[in-house]
Amino acid sequence: MTHPLHDHTRPALPRMIIRGLFRRCAWCGGKGSFFSSWYKKEAQCQTCGINWERGYEGYELGAATMGVFMTFGSIIGWMVISVIFGVALVPLLVVAGVMAIGIPIISYPLTYGVWQGVDLFLRPPSPEDIAQAEEWLKVKS
Repeated sequence: MTHPLHDHTRPALPRMIIRGLFRRCAWCGGKGSFFSSWYKKEAQCQTCGINWERGYEGYELGAATMGVFMTFGSIIGWMVISVIFGVALVPLLVVAGVMAIGIPIISYPLTYGVWQGVDLFLRPPSPEDIAQAEEWLKVKS
């Protein structure tokens, strides 16, 4: 099922972020969105056809930055809680190390989905983006 893009209104930012957190396309809410598996990313949304990068370099830097903030924020939060509750140094560091490895692995597609929502909010699809998506959908069908 495809969504007509030419008459699609821009969703609110919280809605797009929530869609990204659930690995859906921030623009159309399609389940397939950009990930065909947990780590394999497609070039276009499999539902609406909107392009992932939409014509500018460095797009993935925003998603990577979100991943860094999510990882470091979680580790800092854990360290603050550990100090408040008096957790010993070794368990504190072991859990922080596991978090430093595990959080990026688990959150990889989530950071990209959320970043796509932020990007689509700041830069709604242009007529060229919509035309490219509709052409891709015709070829796909």
